[in-house]
Amino acid sequence: MKSYKLIACAFLAALAFLLQVSNNALGISTGFGMTVDLAAVPVMLALFVFGAEYAMLTLLALGAIILVSAPTGAVGAIMKIGATLPMIIVPYYVGRAKGPLDYAYLAIGTVVGVVALFYLATQGFMLSSYLGGVIPIGVLLGLTYVITKEKGRSDLSRLAPAVYALVLAVLLRGAVATIANLYFAGPVFFHMSAEEFTGYLSSLDILFLGKGMGWFVIFFWNAVQGAVEFAIAWTLAFRFGLAKRYGEE
Repeated sequence: MKSYKLIACAFLAALAFLLQVSNNALGISTGFGMTVDLAAVPVMLALFVFGAEYAMLTLLALGAIILVSAPTGAVGAIMKIGATLPMIIVPYYVGRAKGPLDYAYLAIGTVVGVVALFYLATQGFMLSSYLGGVIPIGVLLGLTYVITKEKGRSDLSRLAPAVYALVLAVLLRGAVATIANLYFAGPVFFHMSAEEFTGYLSSLDILFLGKGMGWFVIFFWNAVQGAVEFAIAWTLAFRFGLAKRYGEE
């Protein structure tokens, strides 16, 4: 069964490659280096059908694909991995929750985690702007490693827990992506210092929001990206029956 799942993940990685290389045609450019695309849908599908450890393998394969095929190179690969990790971590734990108390703990843990990540990023920024941007990604990688050691699928077939997982995952993803873009990806991509990049974002006059809300654009598009990936993969896995057909032991 393990060999079968590894082969399936290789297929999903190949699908991720096709979606990645076609993102100019299928994706939506956001204007700050990010493209809203479908490349991580196979990662989410691996999570729902096979489990977190296989989702992580597929995500690492996608990161390698971006590294060698995308103009954003290493920065794009790191950002894709960092932004997708919350979409693996949160649904995994929500799917294993036993009742309302567990759901409450997850909500509290997510909020505390967001605050802690911002604090760690700020402390890292005092040492190095790039360090501040990658610290949250490093923390999530460590947490995902623990999850992949635990192994096992999470049941998110019911709509209510799935929506709950999506809301929490998008919140965590938005925080991580905002931090990483402000302190790492944005300055590298636009060849600015972190101070210059945040100043540039603050100067943008966002429709309906005004100036000083440039960070919200990062959060918003990452929320859209996460919701699209989650919804498509969840529908394929549970409404089209892929999880039941291919994921059962």
